[in-house]
Amino acid sequence: MQLRFADLPVRVKFMITLGIPVLGMVLLIGKQVDGSLKRRRVMDYINTQADLIGGYANVAHELQKETALSVGYLTGRPVNAIKLNVQRTRTDAALATLHDPLRPLRPSITERLPFDGLELLRTRVKDRTISAEETAQRFRTMSRAVMDELGRRGKLALDPETKDRMYAHLRLLRAKESLSEVRDLISIGFSDEALSRNELGELAGQVSQYETNMLLFEQDAPPEVLALHRQLFQGTDVNFMRSLIGTVKEHGVVSQLGIAPKEWWDLSMQAMDKLKQVEDRSLALIVQGTAENSRNAQVRLLIVLGALIGVVGAVVVMGFMILRGIRSTVTEVGQAARALAAGDVSAEVPVTTNDEIGQMARSFNELILNIRSLASSAESIGRGDYDTPVNVRGPQDVLGLALARMKENLKAARLRDDEQTAALQSEKLKLEQANERIQMLIKEMHHRVKNNLQVIASLLRLQAATFTDDRLQQAFEQSQNRVNAMALIHEKLYKGDELATVDVGQYIEDLFTDLVRLNDVSDTIGYESEIDPGLAFDLTTMVPLGLLLNELITNSLKHAFKGRSEGLVRLSIHRVEGDAYDLRLGDNGVGFPMEKLQPDGTTLGTTLIESLVDQLNGRMTVDSSSEGTVYHIRFRGRAAHA
Repeated sequence: MQLRFADLPVRVKFMITLGIPVLGMVLLIGKQVDGSLKRRRVMDYINTQADLIGGYANVAHELQKETALSVGYLTGRPVNAIKLNVQRTRTDAALATLHDPLRPLRPSITERLPFDGLELLRTRVKDRTISAEETAQRFRTMSRAVMDELGRRGKLALDPETKDRMYAHLRLLRAKESLSEVRDLISIGFSDEALSRNELGELAGQVSQYETNMLLFEQDAPPEVLALHRQLFQGTDVNFMRSLIGTVKEHGVVSQLGIAPKEWWDLSMQAMDKLKQVEDRSLALIVQGTAENSRNAQVRLLIVLGALIGVVGAVVVMGFMILRGIRSTVTEVGQAARALAAGDVSAEVPVTTNDEIGQMARSFNELILNIRSLASSAESIGRGDYDTPVNVRGPQDVLGLALARMKENLKAARLRDDEQTAALQSEKLKLEQANERIQMLIKEMHHRVKNNLQVIASLLRLQAATFTDDRLQQAFEQSQNRVNAMALIHEKLYKGDELATVDVGQYIEDLFTDLVRLNDVSDTIGYESEIDPGLAFDLTTMVPLGLLLNELITNSLKHAFKGRSEGLVRLSIHRVEGDAYDLRLGDNGVGFPMEKLQPDGTTLGTTLIESLVDQLNGRMTVDSSSEGTVYHIRFRGRAAHA
């Protein structure tokens, strides 16, 4: 059998493909990256720090000049307010430069407290409310804070080529700071003609610091900066200033200097300006040297990038060769998997190699075939064919075993369901037959009760006809009406669809029709009702309610409209809350004497009304006047809405 590269295991192919370029890339990059990164760090540091260091140095220089001018202003030197304000503007401009939001690094010194009292100090100098010694000390504190921050910045890791230059630059700045403080102390001494012991000690210390820093500067400074320093900071004027400093240091007085304060002032200011020129040249050389290193770092990085691109290109070409062989199979497997996830089992993956990818494709095809077989069996089982075979490929075929068990369980369940359905159908038929018989018996019972009540009403009517006494006839008629009211309830029950509840609205309509007919007032008395839609009560509530309505309506028909040719009876029943209801029955008749409404037992109607209200767990109020009578009854009933 011929061995092909495409048939090798995937791990071997990728190791061969990626091993060679990765090894070359490691060797190439490992050799160059160290030097490139070092120079790159120098470039990044200088790009972000050089301008900041220069800004710090500029702030320190302007503070030193403002110190000298402020001390001169307070000690009577030729310094006016205009010159002092110009210098203050230059100091503020230097500080504002440090606050520039476009800087890559914000200097932390400007966010702390050294400069918080600057404006107050300037105001006190302008008003001459502060001594020259205290002024020099306050400015010296600010200047030292700036110099301390410069020292911290200078100690950060630098490229060896730049470190010596930066250290020499910082030594020059320290020497310049010490010389500035020496100048201020001597200027103060001119006004006092002698230095105190503390001031003399401080002067000696500052002179020592100046000499030490200058010595270190001359050791580390590059030749260009050292040459400029020797060119500018030499000559009779500089040597004379040095001798004056030595004299004051030795004797502690300025009266023996033999020099006018103005001459000392001009001489010291010139010396500071010369040191500023050397300082600017030193920083410029640092930036220039770093720029050259940056260019070298850029070239080396480009070389590394070129090698990296070549290696990556080789990896891409070899990777493409591998992917070209497996891309088709992977794509087909992905499409088939998506189709399978959507429920489509008709897909099939073509097999083109014998490596792991080809084996994966064959396994996937076998999976689809198994699922296709199980899906076919499941479809047959779903149609009710429980005899269809299920392809179980072994004890590990969990899906096949589960489908087989499901088939057997469904088959057994269908048998049990058929048996239970037959039993339920038989019981349902028996219950329906029993229900029909019960309904017929209940309707027959209500029908017979209604007939018996109508027989009683007929007997009462026949008996009343035998009396000549009007009061007896009226009593029998009232009893007949009450019996008819109860009979009407039973008639509604056996004629309606519900055997346990009565539609209140329909019942009241029929009751009023019967009472109007019996009292022969159909042409003169009108009737209006307002009942909650679908309101229905059971027999327990309906019997006392029907008798109560019979009494109230009968009273209105018989007594409310005497002497009138027409009238109107209004009735309303509404639910108010829970099982509580409001019944209002009123007429526009002549009114009803209130003494006849008292439950004193004088009339059966009044007593019966009170008794029926009690049966309904209610309470009643009556309002009667010449414009009519209104009954308001709040009762509780067992209702069922249709």
